[in-house]
Amino acid sequence: MKTILITGGAGFIGSHVVRLMVNSHPDYRIVNLDNLTYAGNLENLSDIEHKDNYIFEKGDITDQAFIDSLFSRYRFDGVIHLAAESHVDRSISNPMEFIKTNIEGTVNLLNACRNSWDSFEGKLFYHISTDEVYGSLGEEGLFTEETSYDPKSPYSASKASSDHLVRAYLNTYKLPVVLSNCSNN
Repeated sequence: MKTILITGGAGFIGSHVVRLMVNSHPDYRIVNLDNLTYAGNLENLSDIEHKDNYIFEKGDITDQAFIDSLFSRYRFDGVIHLAAESHVDRSISNPMEFIKTNIEGTVNLLNACRNSWDSFEGKLFYHISTDEVYGSLGEEGLFTEETSYDPKSPYSASKASSDHLVRAYLNTYKLPVVLSNCSNN
């Protein structure tokens, strides 16, 4: 049985990902990690909370000791990382909260993967980011995978930073990663 950690799984997007994984992969154990701040709501998952392959853990990705203990307890085969501070307006009033969660929290997860996975074979760190890292579009246009990063807020800068760190762990440690810059969720 594979065990997958989904961070931010009680949020808007995360709850849909958790539900899909729990229902589509009954042979996987899905561990939902959420700190249940302003964006997390376990009522989003009331329809699956009774499923045998679903586990909820309340905790903060910025707490390295807690993250390490989760990795030790569950021996994750993969991570789908959606946990993040979001909303541009919130980042303007409190940028340090975004730096701590979006950058430090992501690095804590990357380090836990690197340190706990004896072999990277069959493992994956899937980082969910945002198109905000590319800046702002005018009236027309689109971003592509080749668009240069041009963050315009503390939120987008913190997500761009975490994207670069994910790529750095791929290049430096050969950690198996996928990065997605979602748009219009």
